[in-house]
Amino acid sequence: MSHLFSRVSKKLSSFSSRSLSFRRSNFSTVTTPYLLLGRDVVGDSPCGGKLVNFNLYDPKSQKHVKIENQTLTKELNESKWIGSSRGWLASTNKNDSTVHLFNPSKKKTISLPPLTRDKFEHLVNVSVSSSDCCVVAVKFYGSRVSLCRLGDSEWTRVDVPCPSFHSSTIIYSERDERFYLNNCNPDYTGPTDFTPTSNPGLLTPVSGYKRFPFFNFLDEMPEEEEETCLSRFKIQQQLVQSSSGQSFIVCWFVERFNDKGEAAPWGDTSYNNNMEGLCKKTHKIMVFRQDEEQGLGPYTDDIGDLCIFLGDNEAFCLSAKDYSGLNPNSVYFAGHGSGFGICDLASRTISYLSDSPPPGRMFWIPPSSA
Repeated sequence: MSHLFSRVSKKLSSFSSRSLSFRRSNFSTVTTPYLLLGRDVVGDSPCGGKLVNFNLYDPKSQKHVKIENQTLTKELNESKWIGSSRGWLASTNKNDSTVHLFNPSKKKTISLPPLTRDKFEHLVNVSVSSSDCCVVAVKFYGSRVSLCRLGDSEWTRVDVPCPSFHSSTIIYSERDERFYLNNCNPDYTGPTDFTPTSNPGLLTPVSGYKRFPFFNFLDEMPEEEEETCLSRFKIQQQLVQSSSGQSFIVCWFVERFNDKGEAAPWGDTSYNNNMEGLCKKTHKIMVFRQDEEQGLGPYTDDIGDLCIFLGDNEAFCLSAKDYSGLNPNSVYFAGHGSGFGICDLASRTISYLSDSPPPGRMFWIPPSSA
């Protein structure tokens, strides 16, 4: 335990001075991925909305960025961010549940019908089928996926009856031209086509991605982290594809600690009444390449010059060659209450980029050219 905190604190000290510096930027020339940290209202806009300053983190320069005097319509200002995908920020209006998509670099807003849900229904993430935003998909915990095309008067509900997909995120595959839900069970043998049979041509197909078995998962786990001890982690599996069509399953391990620095396993209900007193940390991130020729999912610590961005956004990949300043062969993570940082895959080192992460959900926004 002390080794974990000494490793994290050492990395925090090396990044804190850079992460506290600020610069101003402009969304009209977005050439970097940004992490959305929040917004400050600074005035009223002529259209009845608000002028805001966006607070962002730039992983290329490792600096906080402020983009000033951006206009948000009244509907956007009264909305809560729920996801990001392909340059679009998605939000739901607090008053009427309408969904709004905002592209900061294009200064464009698209409005969609209300997306109703009950108070116990939690949203996972949002995906759009292209940078032109043809079809929007919203994934909820459980069996529900909702889809909407531009111009539709209502959302189309897709029910996914298979529990293996209930906690899955959703992504759009440009290679396969369909939405994918990641299957967390490699032994699953049920259906994988969830497109409504009543009108299969209505929407972009929705499929379950049947991942290959992890070839050497436990071989890569230290002795104290073998299968019997995995219950202390919350492990989220995310499917991500590169622009060249390579597929990866990324396992994100988050653990909790009490104020004494003792591990608080996720299955331990004794902490349910003191959740605010728990500290969450990203323990490790493991990447499994999907080898379609061999039908295996081998662990890899080498994804070349690629960088993977995980958060409450749709996961995406960028090449460090195209975005100077990014760390190649790394996973940038943000969210789950564990702050934001970088996992260097070769050294298996976690480096936190801030010692005071903002509350709530966190979204990476890809460059407008990505």
